[in-house]
Amino acid sequence: MTSISKLVPSIASGSLEIAPALANLNFDFALWKVAAPKEFEGVGSALSASRREEAEGGMLHTIARKLGALFERKVPATPGLTKAYGTRASEIARSVSLDDKGRKSYGVFASRAGPDATSLWAAATSGTSAISIHLLACLLARIWDAPEAISIWVEVVKRRKEEVIAEFDETDIAHLATLAAARQDLPRAQIAEWDDSARAWLRVADTVKNKQQKQLMLILDNVQSPINTKTDTYDSVMEAWTSSLTQMEALVQGISQQAQRGEILLALSSWHLFPDLTVVAPSMAHVRQNDPLFGSGGMLTIGLETPISRGNNGVHWSLPLAYLRHYGRPVVSTRSINSGSRSRLSLPELLQATLGALLQKWGAAGADTSRSLRWISSIYHMLIEGAKIDRGNLDITTNITQHCWLALLSEAADRYLASAGLERQHSNKLISLGRRQAHIFLGTPSEPNFGTLEKGCFVKMITHTEDKITYLRKVGKLIAEKMRLDSSQIIIRSMHQLSNSQWVPEYATAIPMMKASRKRKANDSDEYRVQSHHRWLYSGKYALRVDPPRQFVAECCREFHISRELVLDRLRYHLPSDRADFHHRMFPCEHYDDEEFPRRRTLLETAGESVLSCNDQLIGDISPHHGIYWCNLDGSSHCSTPWYQFMYGDIDDAALFITKERDPNFVNVEMRAEDNANEMYSLFESNKMDALKTIGQLDSYLRQAKVDVDPYIKSLKAISTAATMYAHFPHASVDVRILQQNLYNARWVRTCISPSHSSIALYPKGSLQALRPYVLTDGQAFACLAMFESGQYDMDPAQLADVVAMCSGDSIFVRAALLADPHEMGSGQIRGLMGNIGRPGITFLVPTQAPLLKEVSLDEWPLIEHNEFDGCILDNFQNTSLHLSFTTAEVSLNIGFSGGQDQVACILEAVFSVYDGGRWVADLNISNLDERTTTWLWRMPSCTSQHGETAYAPPKLTCIDSWLGLINAPAERVSLLRANRNWQARLAASSISLALVRRKSPIGTPAQWTPLLDPQQKNFILRSGLFSLGRHHLSGTLPTTIAATYSLKLLLFHGRDPF
Repeated sequence: MTSISKLVPSIASGSLEIAPALANLNFDFALWKVAAPKEFEGVGSALSASRREEAEGGMLHTIARKLGALFERKVPATPGLTKAYGTRASEIARSVSLDDKGRKSYGVFASRAGPDATSLWAAATSGTSAISIHLLACLLARIWDAPEAISIWVEVVKRRKEEVIAEFDETDIAHLATLAAARQDLPRAQIAEWDDSARAWLRVADTVKNKQQKQLMLILDNVQSPINTKTDTYDSVMEAWTSSLTQMEALVQGISQQAQRGEILLALSSWHLFPDLTVVAPSMAHVRQNDPLFGSGGMLTIGLETPISRGNNGVHWSLPLAYLRHYGRPVVSTRSINSGSRSRLSLPELLQATLGALLQKWGAAGADTSRSLRWISSIYHMLIEGAKIDRGNLDITTNITQHCWLALLSEAADRYLASAGLERQHSNKLISLGRRQAHIFLGTPSEPNFGTLEKGCFVKMITHTEDKITYLRKVGKLIAEKMRLDSSQIIIRSMHQLSNSQWVPEYATAIPMMKASRKRKANDSDEYRVQSHHRWLYSGKYALRVDPPRQFVAECCREFHISRELVLDRLRYHLPSDRADFHHRMFPCEHYDDEEFPRRRTLLETAGESVLSCNDQLIGDISPHHGIYWCNLDGSSHCSTPWYQFMYGDIDDAALFITKERDPNFVNVEMRAEDNANEMYSLFESNKMDALKTIGQLDSYLRQAKVDVDPYIKSLKAISTAATMYAHFPHASVDVRILQQNLYNARWVRTCISPSHSSIALYPKGSLQALRPYVLTDGQAFACLAMFESGQYDMDPAQLADVVAMCSGDSIFVRAALLADPHEMGSGQIRGLMGNIGRPGITFLVPTQAPLLKEVSLDEWPLIEHNEFDGCILDNFQNTSLHLSFTTAEVSLNIGFSGGQDQVACILEAVFSVYDGGRWVADLNISNLDERTTTWLWRMPSCTSQHGETAYAPPKLTCIDSWLGLINAPAERVSLLRANRNWQARLAASSISLALVRRKSPIGTPAQWTPLLDPQQKNFILRSGLFSLGRHHLSGTLPTTIAATYSLKLLLFHGRDPF
């Protein structure tokens, strides 16, 4: 062993002069621990006991000490920054810390729940240099993806080690701890854990300081600056790190700074310190962030343009990464902290970005953001009000729930419209972000505005006929100009309800028609002709053709594809009464108000229109779907084209018709539907739309949607599916890169509509599939979560079928079965909690398939008691606790080969154990407690009565008051486990009971509660419930759970309402 006496202090340098024999000195960094600065005490108090133990003496503590010692001589002294950062970190950690009761509610994940500040506390207890190392980890985690940041760490550590050893070889002088760190190994896997913990902390801090972070990013998104221009990775990282430390220290000390490069801006976004800013470009502004940690007055000036700041990459960093892949030249990678590429979105932010993508896909109809969003909001609220009137006659009114995509989009639209100031700026950025990614994120809709603009079909949604005609005249003018039509070649047909409730067709000009004026010219010459709109109104009589022209009948037969007899039978049209050459008979309209026509004529003439009677025209309106016959509309002596065909609008209500010789499909080429959006928006804004007709139109559009193939509908359903899950995870966020994915083509979406998993069968009868979220299996749910968490990984749900939990960043997503009383368990539910298991990337946990169970030895027989139930409701399992550990069984998931050195997603075998005090009882396969075991696990409704802590005890009911008693429960009797208000013990007991099953067999269905006693069935009253020994089932309102087994019959008390 090397003699310690050979260590000679150097007075000049403060280092140690070490003999070459000491070069291989092995220093145990796990033993090195210092007291954390008092400013960091809030961080330590927020950690669970196991995390604190890991931070103070585990692997992360060793890593912090090694890195701190290795770079100690490179780090500038920053006492002010250390104090300020500790204060801010403690503030953040305390705000999201869990008390003992809250932590216990997470069961087996209790030790992993809460903010992951493990690496931060490890650094705080390893010295000030280690705290600076943590700050570097935050810098790298903010701007680089995990594999890239790990590669940078590997290279920087390697270069620093070489630097230290080279210096020692030349001078034989080195700092003891630095040299020892340089001589020790730091595996890539450990660096990955260090990076992952820093990333988890960043996400926690971003959530807590969300408002300040948003404001900062609004400013930084407009700044163009590189971190630095060095091309060597080690030199670039060292300069960025030390420069940001130095500048931030100066700001904390009250010394104003100018951001000449991007490193200080990266530090602002990574360390959650918010000094006041002076923004020079694009315009001068002073931003007061009112951070009490900068009370000395330090101000940062940003936006100054330098020769190296020109570009459009924002605050960016470009480095060659030599250790990213196993083989090949260094990969030159450039990353930015721009919010459009390096950020996470909350659920409301994701929905606003989705709105942007939606509006972009609507083309010109979505160009005006505010107006389009007001329309979306109006549509939804109209549906809500209309549903009260419709009373379920339409599918859409029974499918409008808070989870449908239309409700989510309306909520996001309302949030945008209610925003102002900085919040509106942020919302506009999200809308713009969605617009830029629309071509990838959403499929192209068949029609914009949910089909309401298709060939003017939204005309039927307008409430009043006059508004319909006004709108159609605007459209008609545009069409006439494009198709070069005159007033006789395009007309409007509308239906009018008479005072006797009869509906009759009427007509109007689409563009003004020439008429004779009664006014004379200035020179008192003859009358002249002016342009005005014309109306042909019903005047109370119609004529039935007795002997119509043969040519007319022949054209009807040819156009309508019907026989001559059918034409004669159906032909009812208006004829002028003074035409002697036509044989006809006039029929008055029964119960017609003779004053209606004069009254309407006066009103329209006052508005400047010419009003005529339909009875004075030769009009054959047999079927608008086939056309209208109108002879000599323009008053000429010869009309060569008397037939008009439907072109635009609602053919059964109000529509435009053009002459047959012109192609009505011309509108599909030249007259895009979105050109009418502004007119439609105006009608909605002026409350001129009919609620029920609007509902009917949307219902028709959604019912006709091809749910399984339409990318647009699939994308909206996928978003609502993810949003429904994330609504239960208030702290969780999604990676912004999800907007760069073809969501409709994701594997979990494709399997939802595949023959092997038809979501149709999972929807309630009468549901509108196009509007509802997908119904997911657990495997599909975890694949969905993985995609939104990573923003890029598209995983096969089949590989995740047995997964019980997913860990990513600062979030753990768990099957509800692991966190709930068996009595309260719901099928297909996933719960989310803030936490981390300390593994890099995305980790999926699967339980052991053959969990171990304690073998009861013969000498333990005195500890086993099976007494009869005495009526006392107790919890005899108070020392029970659940614990999580991992085996070495691990498999990487295929996300596409890239040649990278880091594993980004894996399946890890987890062990869920139950302990009684400090003694191991069993390992559990908790996944067997889900919807697949509902036939073996009965859930009874809660008791509505209060009975205190005692109950009438039926005879021959065995009590189980220990785990040994459960494992050796008598098979011939029904047993009752006394674990009152202890959901973890009941959960473990249910799992163990099912594990003891040798042959699963349901023992019947719980009967309905009956207050009667049946002596023939040997029933016994157990307060408000009925227990039948003969049939082995509970009936009634007992708040219980039964685990039915072949060898064991177990009765568990429900905690909140015992008996």
